[in-house]
Order: sequence, then structure tokens, then C-alpha cells
Amino acid sequence: MRKGLAAACVALTAVTVLAQETPITIRAGRLVDGTGAIRENARITLDGSQIARVDRLRGAVTYDLSDATVMPGLIDTHVHLTAHFDADGRNHSDPDETPEQAILFAAENAYRTLMAGFTTVQSLGSPMDRYLRDAIGRGSLPGPRVLTSLGAVNARTGEPDEIRAYVRRLAESGADVVKIFASASIREGGAQVMSDEQLRAVCGEANRIGLRTVAHAYGTESLTATIEAGCGGIEHGTRYDDAVLDLMAERGTYLDPHIGLLWANYAEHKDAFLGRGNYTEEGFALMEDARVTGIQTFRRTLRHGGVKVVYGTDAVAGAHGRNAEEFIYRVRDGGQDPMDAIISATSRAAESLGLADRIGTIGPGHEADLVAVAGNPINDITAVRDVVFVMKGGVVYKNEAP
Repeated sequence: MRKGLAAACVALTAVTVLAQETPITIRAGRLVDGTGAIRENARITLDGSQIARVDRLRGAVTYDLSDATVMPGLIDTHVHLTAHFDADGRNHSDPDETPEQAILFAAENAYRTLMAGFTTVQSLGSPMDRYLRDAIGRGSLPGPRVLTSLGAVNARTGEPDEIRAYVRRLAESGADVVKIFASASIREGGAQVMSDEQLRAVCGEANRIGLRTVAHAYGTESLTATIEAGCGGIEHGTRYDDAVLDLMAERGTYLDPHIGLLWANYAEHKDAFLGRGNYTEEGFALMEDARVTGIQTFRRTLRHGGVKVVYGTDAVAGAHGRNAEEFIYRVRDGGQDPMDAIISATSRAAESLGLADRIGTIGPGHEADLVAVAGNPINDITAVRDVVFVMKGGVVYKNEAP
């Protein structure tokens, strides 16, 4: 993979030059714009890194994607880019790993994610994410646009005043979002571990200084406390009553459930995780319970209709580059409409990140983040596996279209 990453860096010079030509035009055999609209035989015209216009097809084009479905670059609102397997194939815990080694693993994960069609990710996350975010932002490395929490707030962060100070330090360090561990790990039961006062402190201070918040939370008690504290997003959720559904809808809280890829990845790589920290047989049994309950809860959430469900995978070691598999679980097992699943990973995800005016939609003034898949994901969601074209900010990173 490092050879592939190096080759991509070399190729980046050529595609950057191409991205600077004006106008670049793209033919979309089928265009899914990220808001629910579909157009056939559309032409997308770029102005540098942005979309200038979308209109009917006419004349020659720079990129002919007539046999593909073109969508906005996909957004994964919950990944862990630094999570990886060590040289022995086990989940990372090597105390002797150097920062240089760690950042290479993260760069590889970012590259895999981009090649899978995800042009923006939120890494909730490691302080090391900052260096990867900035390098990708400079164009030095191929990867998705990265937003990062640079760490997390938890019950051990301190008393309310200490928590407020920590939130301010995160902001000063360049965090894009505050990650909160309101609940314990699901492998430890997932009970609420932060007090209501602590939650009000972190969410209140973040809101005061203009930072978004997302909270790792399970169960009715934890979700209720987190939402009432003013936190903007829930990660996982998994189990909660109908009153929580009403509360999320009333407050406009974003929900990022993880119903398939996360659990399948753990099951596939069980030997790599087992014996590390709370990855025990009991922990795996609790994860299986969470998988079953999570699907049931997801179906109930969709039936409610008022909750803003966004797309995230909680991608850990083994899952990077497979981010699109969550679409299939959501549609096949969770009963989500394919178009709604795509919207959850495009315009609605962009809205949750505070970037709705920049990404997540194919329209004038938005970044030229475009991905094409062979086939029609509206009719067959498994088409998301076959990514043939990836463009981010007007730069083409992948073009395998026939």
C-alpha cells in the first residue's frame, strides 16, 4: 500500500495541472445530486475547484461518465484514521511505534478511504489527525478532507470548570469538533458515565465558542442527558425509547448510528482484536447484542421520520476503504430507502458538519467533489462498491470509467 500511496502522490502533480484547466466538463449518464434529485445525461462544468453549473448535455466533455452514476463526494462523519493493525496483524498497541510510523498508517487509511469515494471524513480521533488534515489540505498527500476532534472529553477530564477549560484548549489547538464519551464502551455495557453537570459543561462551553459537539452515547438515559445538555450529535445510540426519538426530532439532533460495517469488521478480524483491552469474549457478546438491537432501533427511528440520520461507520482497523459497506447494511438490513441513505452521506452529512454551503451537493458554488459508481445505486445499493471515478476539489484521483 505504501507503494500505491507513493504512486498516487506522483500522479497528483499531473491531475492538479488538469484540474487547473478551464472549463473542465463532465458527462454524467445519471446524476444524483445529493438532495434527492436525479438527472439523466447531465453536464457538470467546473471553475477551478468549484462547480460552475449543471445543465443538459451538449458538446464534447473532458470526462465521459455516461455509463456511470455521478454523486457528490461521499462523507463519513465518524472514522478513526490512526487506527490500524500492527506488523503482527493485531489491533495496534505497540508502545514502541514511532510517530513517523503511525502517521504512515494513517496516511494509508486516508488514501484507501478516498479511493472508496469518500472525499470528506470526520476523525474522532487522535491529536495526530491534525498533521494528516493539514498535509492533505496543502495538497501534499492524497486523501479526503479531514475534520478532527484531536481527542475526546470524558468523565475523567474533570469537574465542570476543568471541562470548560479543556474545551477552550481544544479550540485553540485547532479542533473542528468536540468528541464526548457520555457512555462507557458497548463492550463494558454502555451505561452513562458522564454526569449531567459534566455534559452541560462541555456542550454549553462548546456552543458558547462555536464548536460542534458529538457524543458517544448508548441508551435512553445517556441520550436524554446528552441531548438536553445541548449536544449537537449522537454517535451510536443503539437503544432508546420513543421519547428520545421525539426529543432528537424536536432539538434537531443529528444521529449517526452504526448498524453493520462496524460489527462485521470486528467479527471478521476477531483474532486481531481479542485480548487487547476490553476486546474480550464477553465484550464480543455485548457487541453482538448491540448489533441486533441497533438494527431494530434503526428501523424504529426511520419509521419515526423526524430524526436527522447521517452517515458514519466508526471505521477502525480493518474497515478503512470499506466505508461504503454501511450503505448496504442500512438498506438491506435496516430498511432505509437507498436515496435517503445517499442523502445521509451527502447533503445531510454536510449540514451536520456545518459545511452545507461547500460540500455534499452537486450544484453551482459547491466544491467539485464528485464520485461515480458503475451501475445505479438507487436500484441496487451494492453499486456503491464499484467506484470508478473520484474527484475532490476539482482534482481527479481515480478514473477507471470505461
